[in-house]
Amino acid sequence: MPNTDRAFKLNWASYSVGEKRSELASDHSIFVGDLAIDVTDDMLMELFANKYRSVKGAKVIIDANTGRSRGYGFVRFGDDIDRTHAMTEMNGVYCSTRPIRIGPATPRRTSGDSGTSPPTQSDGDSTNRTVCACFLVDNLFL
Repeated sequence: MPNTDRAFKLNWASYSVGEKRSELASDHSIFVGDLAIDVTDDMLMELFANKYRSVKGAKVIIDANTGRSRGYGFVRFGDDIDRTHAMTEMNGVYCSTRPIRIGPATPRRTSGDSGTSPPTQSDGDSTNRTVCACFLVDNLFL
């Protein structure tokens, strides 16, 4: 970040570089909690891929402010049968120094559900316009 000692880290919410997620494809993902702070995407992927052939990816969620693991992640499967087996068989298995907790992954919210999307023009009013007059001066937002 400019004028700070903090490192800037961009945390893409994806499983791997270049991989596109199809919104039409069914998502066979599980939540993996209680991860030790040193667990990486690769470690999590390896733990599951050694037992389940259909593992497609693993992602440990990183805190954008600290750059450290938030202690949970997700594993995505190509097959619902492997996903179901993993939810029962992998619960309590050690990853690094701690036993992991497994649960179903809840579906992602669409961008309109979060409330953080900018306002859009109303379909019913053609004169409705949204204008942003934003200026950043010496770290003050005017």
